[in-house]
Amino acid sequence: MRLSDLRDAKVKNVEGETIGRIHEVHAEGGKIVAVSCGSASLIERLTARSRGKRIPWERVVKITASGVVVAPDAKTKNSSSRTRKGIRRPSGRPSNR
Repeated sequence: MRLSDLRDAKVKNVEGETIGRIHEVHAEGGKIVAVSCGSASLIERLTARSRGKRIPWERVVKITASGVVVAPDAKTKNSSSRTRKGIRRPSGRPSNR
């Protein structure tokens, strides 16, 4: 597989949901560091309303002919800073409820 084969490849998470397509491949010192992906809409590219994501290469689980599979981000799994009702409160202040 060539590096150019990754361009426009579909990116999916491990559950099978499509995240987008690869637009850029970031490399440093001859090794792939990350890929940038998002929707491949021509209008989004022209208006610079891109909602792209930079995915570190360590999260890539598998590369197949149909696309790239990535693992979930470890930061999105943990939501310990939220209360039961989903409202963030500063630490150290008691609730008025």
